[in-house]
Amino acid sequence: MTTQSSKINKKGMVTIPYKIREKFDLHEGTEVAFVVEEGSIVLVPILPIEKLRKFLPTAEEMMKTAEENRKLELKLEQRD
Repeated sequence: MTTQSSKINKKGMVTIPYKIREKFDLHEGTEVAFVVEEGSIVLVPILPIEKLRKFLPTAEEMMKTAEENRKLELKLEQRD
């Protein structure tokens, strides 16, 4: 997990640190949502699907993960 901090100014504004803006390709005008989750505030960019795709695993990566999980499940079932 990456942690960086910023201060809220008197207008209630916060600057998102450069490295985070760069990682998530956030630019002026990007819409964001504030989600309250278990006592935390989560800032979620509202991005077009084209930009979201780069954060999602490929079909091959998902298949590999599913196969690894199934092998692990089989090992755990054999222990019982």
